[in-house]
Amino acid sequence: MLYRVINTAYATIYVWHITETSSELSALLSPYKELALFDIEETQKTKLWHHTHFLSTRLMLYKYAKLHAPIFKDEFGKPMHEGRRISITHSNNYAAVIVSDKKQVALDLEKIDPRIIRVAHKFLHSEENFFNPLEQEIYLTLIWSAKETMYKLYSRNEVIFKDELRISPFKYQEQGSFRGDILKSPEIFNVTIEYLSLGDYILTWHIQN
Repeated sequence: MLYRVINTAYATIYVWHITETSSELSALLSPYKELALFDIEETQKTKLWHHTHFLSTRLMLYKYAKLHAPIFKDEFGKPMHEGRRISITHSNNYAAVIVSDKKQVALDLEKIDPRIIRVAHKFLHSEENFFNPLEQEIYLTLIWSAKETMYKLYSRNEVIFKDELRISPFKYQEQGSFRGDILKSPEIFNVTIEYLSLGDYILTWHIQN
């Protein structure tokens, strides 16, 4: 079911809570099936038509965001659309998309999970260890999600999450924003990451200024 819609000045975010079976979702998406499967390889069509993440994201894009042309991927695998900017994410029983008419966008959704502590050394720079250890699960999840959003935004070449994607210190609230830096030599990009707590999940996104 459509769980939440977030309207901003230049983009709209749709969040779906996947409570339906794949059969129920495919029935809802049926009027848009030709668009949804337009650029999918024949060998993948049957599989994706029964995949709840694929079905829920396409339902949000074609029914709710009213995209009238199929999605395709660029050379780096980033989803593209003729005339509109989009980004897609999913995690467990949730999925989300962001759509803008004019601005570059990116978003990511992550479930808060204590297992992230075991892999933090792979993506957390020493300068990002600015939080209370008692709150590390939420901070690590948020930092990881923010870096995923930044990676999707850059989406050109391989990026080292630990060293080339940096997060400035912030104080966690249920909703807020902070600065991120993409340090991909010789270029440096400063971006604003916005975030929202959705129960056991964290949603992060960026909309180009």
